[in-house]
Amino acid sequence: MSETVLFAGQKGGRSTEPEYVDTPAQTIPKVAFDKRGVWPSKMFTIKLELKDFETANPGVPTYDASQGDGGASLGGIPPEELAAALVKYLPKNCSTKYGDPVGRADVRKAIFENYHRFDSDSGLSPDRVVIGDGGRDILQKWFQMLVQDTSIGGNIVVSAAPWGSYTQGPYINCLNILCAPGSADAGFRITPEGIDACVERSNADGRGVSGLIITSPDNPTGNYIDMAEISALIEHATERNIPHIFVDLVYQAVTDPEVGLYDLNALYKGLSKDARARVCFMDSLTKSAGGSNLRVAHLVAGAESTFERFKGLATHTVIPNALGEAAALEVYGAKEPLQHPWLQQVVIPTTQSRKIVQRRLSELNYRFIADQGYYAFINIYPWLGKKMPEGMTLNRGGNKGMTNFIEDVNLLKSYLTKYCGLAVIHGTVFRQTDFIRFSYANAPKYTDAALTRLHESLAALQKSKFAGAPQRGSALLPSPIPLGAQFVRATTRGNLRPEPTPDSQPRREHGG
Repeated sequence: MSETVLFAGQKGGRSTEPEYVDTPAQTIPKVAFDKRGVWPSKMFTIKLELKDFETANPGVPTYDASQGDGGASLGGIPPEELAAALVKYLPKNCSTKYGDPVGRADVRKAIFENYHRFDSDSGLSPDRVVIGDGGRDILQKWFQMLVQDTSIGGNIVVSAAPWGSYTQGPYINCLNILCAPGSADAGFRITPEGIDACVERSNADGRGVSGLIITSPDNPTGNYIDMAEISALIEHATERNIPHIFVDLVYQAVTDPEVGLYDLNALYKGLSKDARARVCFMDSLTKSAGGSNLRVAHLVAGAESTFERFKGLATHTVIPNALGEAAALEVYGAKEPLQHPWLQQVVIPTTQSRKIVQRRLSELNYRFIADQGYYAFINIYPWLGKKMPEGMTLNRGGNKGMTNFIEDVNLLKSYLTKYCGLAVIHGTVFRQTDFIRFSYANAPKYTDAALTRLHESLAALQKSKFAGAPQRGSALLPSPIPLGAQFVRATTRGNLRPEPTPDSQPRREHGG
């Protein structure tokens, strides 16, 4: 450094007092309240409990129907193919330079034209496509945008059985989460009446609704909403002056062949001008290609201002990674993206497994939801409070001691994992304590065997009930549905973009 840096008479380059970056009107107020902690998701660790079963039962097969990770359960994308896609994507020179904060232009063009097939009449262009580091990254930026556009403390409306990260991501960004009213008989889907109730409650609480999230196919329930209903929900939310509407479609490619992708071009063009300005659509390769660690998702922004805000947020937070963009270009750049082998190796076995799940659960008289996507949401209310077979006990957690009764769904999950060799997700994660989530993103034979293990394990529970088991009408079990006739609704298949029928067999075979 030179002996003197400043020039004589120079006013800039020095300060003598602490100085806020923002004006007093723009400085964030300090508000103290009893914050809840945001802890690591146990969905990533439930399957580790299978080790207890494996130790006690060497050589006996175990089944993981917990986490929806097609990259693990269906073999994943061969590394040499990912490497080839990356080499093809990277420029010959300066290959490790910064990329565009919203994704490279050719990747966004492929998503816009080849995958979603928007036309010029839509009023959209590839400049409304934002690429992010997976769905959580896109959601985080959307929440941050909402805070910028509305205020801290506003409400995000989700379904009555929300994905775990829907209840954590908004809170991290100083937004509250409001679950809309919903019933298992309707797949816990959001309804116009539910939106009305949330708006009224939010206004009465002085918070207002900052945003609405619609998911189809749904995680955790597997519920599928047809295009006309999605359009109606968007318009109704617009009429109720909800400023931002997020439509999560990350499972839309993992559907039956006759279902296919939503026709976003028609859906968007059919919306009112006001609704178009509020809506965003998200999709990714995480589920469709089993690309869990690729961390690539994209958002189609209905309004130019939304795109610009996302670009600003990406510039100062997280920008797309090269491998994720390379994978996206490989798939979405194909003439028929749904026919790409990376998608076929996930979609075909999962579709076959879905048929097995729907048929077998119906034959066995379970009540469940399993329309499309990766999951079945199974009602296990009749088994709560039952006694485990002789000699089996579980730790209640904390200092509550041991029990040999299935006192709640969390203990049922542990019984299935530790004593039966089957990992599932307990419904507490999704605010539904009468249900478990069963992932069928597996090879068909594996899924069939996992269902057999589930049924045999539940049948082994004794008829005697725990004296302290929750009763109907209690706070824990507000609306139980007893075992009886099966519950599986026919999926509405209208207004969908036709796609070619997948090959009858996947390109590769993978073990369970």
